[in-house]
Amino acid sequence: MKWMKKVLGSAILGVAALTALHLLAPYTGVEMPVCRLSLAVSAVLGVPGVTLLLLLEML
Repeated sequence: MKWMKKVLGSAILGVAALTALHLLAPYTGVEMPVCRLSLAVSAVLGVPGVTLLLLLEML
């Protein structure tokens, strides 16, 4: 049960980070398309997944 809370918390933080990045795009100029793949990566990998997506988008 303890590991499920940790996994679920990581998924929620990842999706929240992706949402924050999407909502702040007009102010920061950093745009990230929200699609099934980016949602899945942010849910599975959490905040490091969002960072990875951001780095890949900048390439």
